[in-house]
Amino acid sequence: MGQLRSASRSAMRCATRVLLVEDNGGDAELIQQSLGGAGEGSFGVERVSRLSDALARLGRGGIEVLLLDLALPDGQGLDAFDQVFRAAPNALILVLGTASDEAIARKAVQRGASDYLIKGHVDAHWLPRALRYLLDRKATRDALRASELRFRAMSDASPLGIFVSDVQGDCVYTNAAYHRISGLTFEETLGTKWSTAIHPDDRQRVLAEWRDAAGGGASFQTEFRFLQPNGSVVWARVNSAAMNDGLAVNGGVKTVEDISQRKAAEFALQAVEEALFEERERAQVTLDSIGDAVLTTDLQGKVTYLNVAAEALTGWSREDALGRPLSEVFHIIDGGTRQAAPDPAQQAIKENRTVGLAADSILVRRDGGESAIEDSAAPIHDRDGRVAGAVIVFHDVSESGPWC
Repeated sequence: MGQLRSASRSAMRCATRVLLVEDNGGDAELIQQSLGGAGEGSFGVERVSRLSDALARLGRGGIEVLLLDLALPDGQGLDAFDQVFRAAPNALILVLGTASDEAIARKAVQRGASDYLIKGHVDAHWLPRALRYLLDRKATRDALRASELRFRAMSDASPLGIFVSDVQGDCVYTNAAYHRISGLTFEETLGTKWSTAIHPDDRQRVLAEWRDAAGGGASFQTEFRFLQPNGSVVWARVNSAAMNDGLAVNGGVKTVEDISQRKAAEFALQAVEEALFEERERAQVTLDSIGDAVLTTDLQGKVTYLNVAAEALTGWSREDALGRPLSEVFHIIDGGTRQAAPDPAQQAIKENRTVGLAADSILVRRDGGESAIEDSAAPIHDRDGRVAGAVIVFHDVSESGPWC
């Protein structure tokens, strides 16, 4: 007996709970008989005859299917349906009515009912099969909705904007990040093309790149500005890929990354580089305009720069001299002993101070010619104050030009 009671309770737990809201005893009995013979444990039917009782029962939960008469003593028509729908929005609701109620029943379906039944056309074979079909369809629809909600939650959590289009290129889905980047709402993006929000100054270039990639079947990636409706500009990097069902392309998806901060950093760096270039050009013009020769080295004593005057005095062009040892380009000797003179650049680097060239110093040019020179060498410091090289400034002091 215990096993029988346990099996009975198990069957009750597996049965689909149906609430029949019907005040007509004959109609109620016919429906109960139809569902009662649908197989053991298939449907567990409870019946109430008033709308107030139905709302009270729905408040306790557990009802999966609701069969609702549209003509109750305390509630009729769409008003009764609306109250029940609010009380059990996730239940499968079928409205019951006569042939004359069919127009109202159809409106109930438009407002959320799963279907409607005409009294007098209910039989033991058809009703259970119809309910099972509707339950299966609802389960599939609920699963799809849950899947869509999970996808949207994951999509909206992504920092990348997502734009999904159909095979004609019309938008069918966008996520929250795309709305932030484009400045458009979900409703404003639906049915539009992905190029709608491109800044007018970028559109021609981007569409030309798009056509080239599409024509060659290549993947598409580019950077452009979004022009938001409020006039704000957002830089974005876009990647595009086709979607297919294994047989043919049925749409496309584009991921959009906000790169405004990166672009701002690039533009700032570019501005600094341009400013440095201009400053270097001004320095170059200045150094090339003065009469003194100027030569610089790194810590290892390799030549890093010569101005025009230094090129003329040493006989070395800037291109040939760069990277060569200073002693090769700036070859100086003692005029009296004809011995190699001390390296002024290394002395300035070592002592971290300005030093002068020894008296009676002679510069031996690349072609072997000689010039008496005077010079001074000073250390070059980096931004942290460390010695990074040396600069030598010198000029010809020969009374009658270069020595022969």
